[in-house]
Amino acid sequence: MEEADILAIAMKVHGFCGAVALLVAPIAMVVHKGSDAHRLWGKVFFYAMVVVCLTAIYVGFTKPNYVMALVAFFSFHMIASGYRALYLKKLHEGLRPARMDVLLHGTALVVNMGLLIWGLGPILLKTPTPFSYIFTVFGIIGVFNVFRVLRRFLNPRVDRRQWVFDHMTGFIGGYIATVSAFSAVNLEFLPTIVRWLWPTVIGVPLLLLWGRSYRRKFDAGARMKKIADVRIR
Repeated sequence: MEEADILAIAMKVHGFCGAVALLVAPIAMVVHKGSDAHRLWGKVFFYAMVVVCLTAIYVGFTKPNYVMALVAFFSFHMIASGYRALYLKKLHEGLRPARMDVLLHGTALVVNMGLLIWGLGPILLKTPTPFSYIFTVFGIIGVFNVFRVLRRFLNPRVDRRQWVFDHMTGFIGGYIATVSAFSAVNLEFLPTIVRWLWPTVIGVPLLLLWGRSYRRKFDAGARMKKIADVRIR
């Protein structure tokens, strides 16, 4: 099989799994948190996104299209950090992060710093392109997310329910990045910056409001089992 055939297959698999991820993520969001349905559709979304990211990285470095590869890793880091939050529920009790967690966030720090520098450089030199602003936004979000998680690793004495917000931030942030990639490819009638960043402009405030609503419930005395079916790992 020639490289062109492998590339074509990878693109088809990428498109199919991307469509699956876009469709099932909202289902996982609306069903009862921790229920069998939530776990099922969450896993379908996660593994679909793993395939999306792997194929995007392969295509990105084969074509080459480094933007595709970098955004794919950005998405993967968000989703993987949200998934790993489920296994780190006892950080507040002294649980240490696994080597894979350190490797994941360490690699993400390098990649996101690269995105940030790649974006800010032309802006500071007054030779920006639309992607300069796109990379800067994604880089800032990515670096912030890495430091937020690493801070928890180094100082785990935080709210025992913090894993809930880490899980939400990772999965929903990854979904926002997925919608951004879909928009960038399919909504060509929009300006480049708009079609890449409108999901972030809309999605991030909604994510913050959703997280705040959960904090208010906890502050009002709501117990975790009333909000989600939690199974401690």
